[in-house]
Amino acid sequence: MRQLLFLVVILVISTKTLLIFLGGPVALERDSLGYWNLSTSVMQGDVLLTSEPIAYRTPVYPWFLAFGRLLAGEHALWLITLMQGLLYVCTVYLAANLALKMTKLPQSKLFTALAMLPAISAVQYTTAILSETLFVFLLVLHLSIFLKYCQQPSTLTATWTALSFGLLVLTKPIVLMLWVAHVLLLLTYWLIRLRPKQAQQIQFYKWSHFAVATLALTILLTPWFARNHVLFGKASLTEFVGRNLWIVSFQGGSGAQLPIPVTTASNELESRTNIPLREVNRKSTWFISNQLTDSGLNDAQVDRLMKQVCWDAIKENQLPFLKKTLRRCFNYWRCAHTDLLIQGGEQSEFTPQYVWQNPSRSIEQLLGFRFSQSVIGNTLLTLALGLALTLLFRNHSTRPTAVWMGMILSYFAIITGIFEIPDYRYRLVVEPIVGCTFGSALSVIFSKRELTVSLADE
Repeated sequence: MRQLLFLVVILVISTKTLLIFLGGPVALERDSLGYWNLSTSVMQGDVLLTSEPIAYRTPVYPWFLAFGRLLAGEHALWLITLMQGLLYVCTVYLAANLALKMTKLPQSKLFTALAMLPAISAVQYTTAILSETLFVFLLVLHLSIFLKYCQQPSTLTATWTALSFGLLVLTKPIVLMLWVAHVLLLLTYWLIRLRPKQAQQIQFYKWSHFAVATLALTILLTPWFARNHVLFGKASLTEFVGRNLWIVSFQGGSGAQLPIPVTTASNELESRTNIPLREVNRKSTWFISNQLTDSGLNDAQVDRLMKQVCWDAIKENQLPFLKKTLRRCFNYWRCAHTDLLIQGGEQSEFTPQYVWQNPSRSIEQLLGFRFSQSVIGNTLLTLALGLALTLLFRNHSTRPTAVWMGMILSYFAIITGIFEIPDYRYRLVVEPIVGCTFGSALSVIFSKRELTVSLADE
């Protein structure tokens, strides 16, 4: 009966996703248009995007788009958004199974799916040519595989953990330091295995697993590192920190609005842009970036120069920058989703791509009453999330994964708070993890048996 109810909830989420899909695609502009153009290069055979000398993008999402476009031609938008809708439903399913792995309680799947049922803002992103939907799917997939390795170590699972992490990093490099949380969970499970009753299991984690995983990750990432080394003289995933820091350092509002320092780097920036220093911080990030590119710097050099100017400004104004950063980390959870994506449009706006537009009145009403638009609602949800993590931590069985989940959620809040202005687009990536946390906590509350840490039956 429980499994049937779970499938019914998944069916309802699938129906909701399909109704949003029928509303039509989001227009190709800004980031969407950039991704679309990159996928065009991939379709022309430039798999590593060497003809696009930009250092701020990674290749997995353009590969995904190119795959859809090669399959569907002028119906590619239709196929891609449909695939993204399917990925969203699969993400919910994976999050439910992740909760099951965490608690070993069958009802956790149903509770997680129910926790994800009200979510609607994130579903609308499946109709946009943006990397968030694919990234979230890969994130939850990676977490599921890694937790399986922690509980049932094997060479094959270690390899899949590394490969899924590599794909995740090549989609959005924000997860680059996520391994810190993973190491802590591994150490926790290893210490549990040191207990006398489980001493025979100490050798479950082997150095050969680490070696094979490292090899797999190296093979996957090396071509992209080599590409950036050839184009920009540095083996790196991306070069975008400078432009991110520029926003949070010099923009008003949630930004620190720091004065431009008088340094060697800022003087070079002034000479290349022909903009007086007192006016530089009034200009948008991309205006400055484009001016520097026009002056002869390549994309990576532009970012490095902007980064140095930012560091110089932060060093001179450490306390104001720290206060604003802490505020952004806190507002990561509270910021309201005020602006909906605009779906559909005239056929001429998407030519030669086929476009459809069959909006659902019920979906429009649900979007109008979306929970994510309320700062108070988001704040209460964050407090509830804290209580759920506390409950999981207090339970002896789920304590290791509660700490792991807490570190992952904190990681995204901190990294985003340091480098970005808070926006719902950055928070939606953790929604399945939040749903998994709530589902796990509810299953513990309603469990009729005492949970114990047992690695033998994991």
